Parts: sequence; structure tokens; C-alpha cells
Amino acid sequence: MSIYNNVFHYYRGQTRNKDEVTNQLQIENNVTKAFLNVLQHSSPVLANEFIRFIGIKTKESANFEFRQQLTSQLSSITPLAGIIGIAENKEIRKGTYKDSNIPDGAILSNEISLLLENKIGYNSYLTKEQLDGHKRLFANGQYILDEPIIVTWIEIRNFLRAKQKDFDKEGDILTSFLLKQFEEFCVINCIGDRQKSKEYFFLRFEKDKARKLARKIDNYIWGNKEFEVEDAGTADGIGYRRKGFPKFATLTTARQRCLILHVGNKEEKKGLEFQTQIDKILKKDYNRSSSDSIKYPHEAYIRLEWVEDFEQIKPYIIEAYNSR
Repeated sequence: MSIYNNVFHYYRGQTRNKDEVTNQLQIENNVTKAFLNVLQHSSPVLANEFIRFIGIKTKESANFEFRQQLTSQLSSITPLAGIIGIAENKEIRKGTYKDSNIPDGAILSNEISLLLENKIGYNSYLTKEQLDGHKRLFANGQYILDEPIIVTWIEIRNFLRAKQKDFDKEGDILTSFLLKQFEEFCVINCIGDRQKSKEYFFLRFEKDKARKLARKIDNYIWGNKEFEVEDAGTADGIGYRRKGFPKFATLTTARQRCLILHVGNKEEKKGLEFQTQIDKILKKDYNRSSSDSIKYPHEAYIRLEWVEDFEQIKPYIIEAYNSR
């Protein structure tokens, strides 16, 4: 499944004048929407169990209402109400209060009134003033928990992953599907991950066939008893280094999303030889630019969706490893 086939992930397009803050806010709003959509369209059992998970003991509800961007004061008084802060960590910093600050979402029933404030990114923090300020939107006379309930995104992901297995066993196809999609959505957007996971990069290969082969290549390289491998960090993919030597392979989301084999050194130009052989085996020519051939003659590129059988490229992975 391509990242844009995920039911929660959306294509932002070419937004004019967009900056990092705008993008962060777009993703933040979409995370809130996705999370509330999961609770809304799943079995009400999930919402009740989530409420227990965050430490609230109350009667179970059969009917919930989920809102985004709450702008008006609630009119109903419920037995219990509180603020939930969701972020990548549990730190609460001192900030400033603004009347314009509104909760990102709400979970409402006859038993509870919960307002949500969501932050994503490890450079974003919840603030006491903002959390306390949201209390103004509860109904007059409402009993409100003194302290906000703080939960991290990785805790929520762990909770939902465990629940997905339960609903899968129970045969609740819709709830299980939504939970799987939300987990994938979190992986795609690095929600609850300080660093981009391998799955983050696997999901960026557009074809299902390519994603499966990327996972197989990764398993082969790390599972090969003849290899001694170290992680070779790279910003746009997964790098593999022979211990004590330079990188010999990279699964990259750059260069048309492919496997790069780093063969020998530049002077030997073995990458160009590999490219010719691989193109002939796959019966497709990788479109190398002339500058790539000059700058990177030690590299060969393999589009994974062109590979019919892993055995076609396995010998070249081994030779790339040995050449370093």
C-alpha cells in the first residue's frame, strides 16, 4: 500500500508560501482528526477502554460524540470532565495564555467531557497555561479534574496496537482495519518515533512489490551469517556498512526510490559495470544522468519494482559487500 493509499494520510499538494510551521500544524491537525476518527468509527468498546487506559474510572458509554477544534462552550454537565494533553513527551513547560487558543478535539458522552490538546514533534511541548485555559470551555458548574492527564503518542500507539490484536481475534474487521491504518499513518508521519523507522522508508516505495522486496533485502542483509553489518545512517533511507569499512548498500527514497549498491572505489568504476549487467538481467535500463555516472561510477541503481526474483540481484549484493 502506497503512503497515499492510507485512509488517514493526505496529500498536501503544492501549498503556496508553506513553511515548516505550516506543515507541522497541518500534520498536527490531521493526527488529531485521524485519532478521533478511529475512536468514532470503531466499536465503542475501544473508546471506553481508551478512557480506562488514561486512568479515568467511570461508567461505560454506548454513545460518544467526537469533535475537532472546539470553539464554543459545552452546554452539558457530566459526572466527570478533564483535559488530556498528548505529546511526544510528558514535559509541561511554562507558556502564555491566549483567549484564542482552542482545544484540538473533544471526546464527549453522558458520563465524561474530555478536551484534547495535541502536540507532535520532539521540539514541541505542552504548556500549563494552554491546558488550564481550555477549562473555560466546560459548562458552568462542571466538576473538572484539577490536573491534566498527560499521555505520549508512543503510549497511545502501544495501547492501540495491543487492542488491534484483540479486535482481530474477535473478528471485528472494521475496528481492526482502522487500527492498522492508524498505526501505518503514525509510521508514515513519525508520530511517536524520534527517528524515522525502517518501516517509514519501506512505505515510501510506491509499489507493493517494491515494499516487499525492500523488507526482504533488509532481512537478508542483517540475517546473512556471512556478513558483518553495521547501520550506516542516512537521511533519505537505510544504509548498510560492512563493519570497519564504507557503506556497501542503501535502500533510498531518493534516486527514483531504489537500492543503491556501492561497489569498490570510484577509480575502479565497477558500479557502471554492475549497472550494465543488472539492466540486462532486469530487461530495463535505469536512467542514470551523465553527472551521476561521472560523480558516482562506483554505484549501481536497482528499481525494486523491476525485479521479478530476489535471486536476480542477490549475487550483486554479495559482491558489493565483498568489494568494500
